[in-house]
Amino acid sequence: MARILVVDDQAQNLSLIELYLRGTEFEVVTASGGNEALDLCMQEAFALILLDVMMPGLDGFEVCRRLKNDPRTAFIPVIFLTARLGDESDKVAAYQLGAVDYIQKPVNREELVARIRVMLRLEEARSRLDRENAALRQQVEEAQLALQAASQRVADLETLRREFVVGDGQGVLLVDAELRVLAVDQVATAAVGVLAVGEPLAGQGWVAGRVSRLLEDGASAADLNQVVENGPGKVVRVNIHALGADGRKLLVLRDVTGLRQAERRLHDRELLDVPALGLAARKTGDSYSMTDFVGRSSRIRDLAEMVGRLRHSRSTVLIYGESGTGKELVARALHFDGKNRSAPFIPLHCGAIAPELVESELFGHEKGAFTGAQQARDGLFRAADGGTIFLDEIAEMSLSVQVKLLRVLQRGEIRPVGANQSRIVNVRILAATNRDLQQMVRDGRFREDLYYRLEVVMLQLVPLRERMEDLPMLVDHFVRACNRRHDRLHRPVRGVSQGAMSHLLAYPWPGNVRELENVVERAFALGVGDILQAEDLPDWVLRGKSELDAGPAAMRRVVPPVEYEADEASAPLRVGESVPDLRSLRLAAEREAILKALRECRGDKPAAASQLGLSRSTFYRRIKELGL
Repeated sequence: MARILVVDDQAQNLSLIELYLRGTEFEVVTASGGNEALDLCMQEAFALILLDVMMPGLDGFEVCRRLKNDPRTAFIPVIFLTARLGDESDKVAAYQLGAVDYIQKPVNREELVARIRVMLRLEEARSRLDRENAALRQQVEEAQLALQAASQRVADLETLRREFVVGDGQGVLLVDAELRVLAVDQVATAAVGVLAVGEPLAGQGWVAGRVSRLLEDGASAADLNQVVENGPGKVVRVNIHALGADGRKLLVLRDVTGLRQAERRLHDRELLDVPALGLAARKTGDSYSMTDFVGRSSRIRDLAEMVGRLRHSRSTVLIYGESGTGKELVARALHFDGKNRSAPFIPLHCGAIAPELVESELFGHEKGAFTGAQQARDGLFRAADGGTIFLDEIAEMSLSVQVKLLRVLQRGEIRPVGANQSRIVNVRILAATNRDLQQMVRDGRFREDLYYRLEVVMLQLVPLRERMEDLPMLVDHFVRACNRRHDRLHRPVRGVSQGAMSHLLAYPWPGNVRELENVVERAFALGVGDILQAEDLPDWVLRGKSELDAGPAAMRRVVPPVEYEADEASAPLRVGESVPDLRSLRLAAEREAILKALRECRGDKPAAASQLGLSRSTFYRRIKELGL
């Protein structure tokens, strides 16, 4: 509620004004003379003063003059009320003294209330403008001071830039002993982000925090690799200079992202230095290395130790390992690194011979034992007598042949096809598989008694992905071999670049060492330069994903669709034609089953053979016989 001071020497006038303002938003205080009014204004705050002009002692003009000359009351609006009839000079004098209105008596209630409200609103607006102007003046003064300080900081930074020979593209950042930001230029801001002057460096962003820790640790220079959400971001080079006893430090910052990227590209194309290999079997003190087996990892050393202990014995050994891990190399080391190295070594892939011919191949046959057997023939066991036979992928062997192999293991006894008498042979059997023979025994697909005869000693070969520390040595070995095989001895491939090796190490190698050898061979076939670079590698290696796992689109790119022409065995029967014989129907059904399996396996022949329950050799032979 606004407080109004009414000043008049006539009591009836005071009562009338009180009556007019009763029931409004105003609170009325009265004074009967000028001195009393001045005393009240010193003690209380009023929103407006209604002041009579003619009063004994101090008249209204003198009271207004004194109020306006006192800073404590100068802002109070004054409205003169007078009953004196005169010229306009009184009104002019009132306004010159600072009054806001001049009202002639008598005045009616509505006019008085309206004028008071208008003057209070005007005073409120004036006061608000005064406050806003004061605030703006303060802001302008603060901005001027800040501009002066900024100009001084810029001048100081320019002086420091000249003193420390800071070149173009380099930003400067000045901090005090407490690591508060004193000054920073635009180049530094672009490198580390916007920094608040006067605030501690720590807590103003990732790079600023790293710089703060460098200063706390007393470092003089460092590269800060700013990591962003989607990959590596800027690389900022920071050099730190102490400026004196006050603890201030000047930081010279430079964005070296492009430089580091260029260095990385050059580094990726540099030749990788691979340590010398230990390939052929040799003795260094008591150590042993398997012939032609490359690797120095702990798993390979353990394997070599086992082979070293077994190579002079005649014990049966079962070698487990994924395809391409070097099972035959281990078998050759067991034979050729041993005391019987001059005896025969005969390898046999059990899935590469038709089931009906396996028995004859292994044990031989007598003349006339079957159609086409025009003369007797010694089998592979007779040929390997006194030496070693290596049965690779023994899981592909049929149950009927497994029975006869068991007799060889039990008694060293073989019986050629068509023979009445058995023969004794002294053959060491080494077997290998990439299948789980125990599970095959449980499924009834492999004889349990043969399994226990074979697994006298078991060797487990690790996949390449579990001995990646050997990969650089393997690559170097294959590069040297390809130099010889491709007649690159006068212009040899010197090795592999850093970038190519990083891709090779990131790839999972589902095909193991054999797949790695094929990748190197592919690079030579396509004309690799003097250093094998990343662009010489296949796309799937660069993607870090196996070609077989690349999805249907990639498979369609590398595996052509199976196409065939209809023939007598597959053509539909037309009306009027004779009914085909049973053989034609069987061939047509077999052909359709093979094609269906190939389509479902996207052209993967081993997978299709497994789906049909056929060995690989039988599957390939039937494809050829059916013209597929």
